[in-house]
Amino acid sequence: MTLGRLLAAAISALFLFALVGVEAIILRSAQGHMQRQLESLSQDAATSLGLSLGVLLRGGDPALAETVINPAFDRGHYERIEYLSASGERIVSRHLPAREGDYPAWFARMFQLHAPTAESLVSAGWKQAGRVRVTAHPRFAYEQLWGTARDTVILLVLIYAAALLVLRLVLRGVLRPLAAVERAAQQISARRFVTLRLRPRTRELARVVEAMNSLSLKVSEALDAEARRAERLQVAAYHDPVTGLPNALGFTARFETRYEGEDEAFGGVLALVDLADLGAINREIGTERCDALLRDLLSIMDDAATRAGGSAGRWGGALTVLALPQLRVGPAREALAVLRARLRAALAEIGLSAHDRLYCGGVEAPGGRPSLQALVRGTQDALRLARETAEGVVVLDAEPTERRAPDDLVDTVREALAARRLRLVGQSAYRMSDHRALHTELMARLDDAAGHEMVAARFMPFVVAQGLAEELDRAVIEKVLREMRRAEERVSLNVSARSIELPAFLAWLAQQLARERALAARLVFEIPEHGVVRNVAAVTEFAGMVSRAGAAFAIDHFGVHRDCLALLQRLHPAYVKLAGAQVRRAIADHGAHSFAESLVRTARQLDIPVFAHHVEDEATFQAIASLGFSGYQGNLGGSPTPWPGR
Repeated sequence: MTLGRLLAAAISALFLFALVGVEAIILRSAQGHMQRQLESLSQDAATSLGLSLGVLLRGGDPALAETVINPAFDRGHYERIEYLSASGERIVSRHLPAREGDYPAWFARMFQLHAPTAESLVSAGWKQAGRVRVTAHPRFAYEQLWGTARDTVILLVLIYAAALLVLRLVLRGVLRPLAAVERAAQQISARRFVTLRLRPRTRELARVVEAMNSLSLKVSEALDAEARRAERLQVAAYHDPVTGLPNALGFTARFETRYEGEDEAFGGVLALVDLADLGAINREIGTERCDALLRDLLSIMDDAATRAGGSAGRWGGALTVLALPQLRVGPAREALAVLRARLRAALAEIGLSAHDRLYCGGVEAPGGRPSLQALVRGTQDALRLARETAEGVVVLDAEPTERRAPDDLVDTVREALAARRLRLVGQSAYRMSDHRALHTELMARLDDAAGHEMVAARFMPFVVAQGLAEELDRAVIEKVLREMRRAEERVSLNVSARSIELPAFLAWLAQQLARERALAARLVFEIPEHGVVRNVAAVTEFAGMVSRAGAAFAIDHFGVHRDCLALLQRLHPAYVKLAGAQVRRAIADHGAHSFAESLVRTARQLDIPVFAHHVEDEATFQAIASLGFSGYQGNLGGSPTPWPGR
């Protein structure tokens, strides 16, 4: 019950009590007054008629007596008037038949008035001529009493209605701050720390608003302090202090997070750029100017890597690593030659053309799933060859024996998607405390025409390159919604960041979830962190849409990008899964361990569970047990199995 209704009910009860009490007092008092008035009326009439008859009836004429009595009787105030002789003989008798007046019968029964009878002697001189007996009629008294009751009730009801109206107006002003406080409390409980700008006139509400603002400010400050600490730890552990780009550890974590597990494999070129004369430049222009130059040069390299759909990082010293996933050998060689020319031109602009020895070495990723370490070894070989050539750029081909004709695989993937030869495998995430299953993450596999299974790492590069991500997501979601009727657990599945940027896909998904509202309540959509960073606005819209449909949104491969903590406060996902690379480093590296611990603590203050990804054995589980994770996922709980189980 709302406060307004509670007050209205209380006022109504008080008014009803007052109405009954006031009516009872007024009507009982009026009843007694009317009864006395009737007695007085009958007595006055009897006395008056007795005197009149005594003067006029000296001869005892009955006709004359009736002439005196009739005018008084005809007024209707008397029920009976009788004139009796001295011997008791009835000379004149007038009687009014019983009839109800303008009042309810129940009212007369509740407030009874007795018809009083009065007598008066009729004397002619000293001689007694008879008696006059008058009985008053209570009809007019009842009508007057009923009118008093009716008018009193109407007046009190009008006062009640006016009181309710005034109460509503007062409550509107009083409850407006309370409604704002309620909304603020809901926002704070959702870890959105708002500040109330209103200033209530009532002292009590003003204190509540001040307390709410103080609570919000203190919790927000504590959370911001923890977030800043986590960001400092991440920057110290994963970013180069001079350029701000990822260091070797940060680049490795980002690379392994994006191209690990069931995600797409790296299918482009990995390159190293060596600024051979960095030491000489530092000695010539000084450390401060050299650092500024490095920032400019690495910004150019990062821009080139971003245009190729990848990223750059400072590998160490004079080496910069570039991931160019969208380029093959020929285009990569051309892009690196252009990059080398831009870097040398930048050196020449500041008078360092004598120190423009720049070398670029790259290697194309072979088929299968190469590790970053293997690619780096190949890139170092290419860099050694580049130092021996005049062009200064060498990009090595992948091993031909490890490659498969792309056109064949593209056709195979297209045909498998068109025929919906799709199967699902699931791996459960478990709670840290008691190993209870929390949800099952579903992953898609495709079957070629011969029935051979293709894992996502094999076909995803071609799905992305050919613009088939939306078709794959639709096929997976349709199959998941069909199969969920045979299962009872909560499930999660990854959605491509490219798909959620398409309005047609969002409209289609909203329609599917609206049709399967009960199933949507058990469904979580995960998007990798690098996909979230790619288009935060689109992800925000997607998260709001699935939430309104009854489903949930989560972030996978979390904790790699620099602004990951800002994503928590903006998106408030149902949970996040710390990237497997981050989990492994949290075990071996003190800085990564502190960052993971601070990140988990920050997320917990936002009521966002953090799951550890790629927990493959008991030793890893024991090593991360003290970090505060809410759950874990990996081969420790079982490898992916066909879903749903038979």
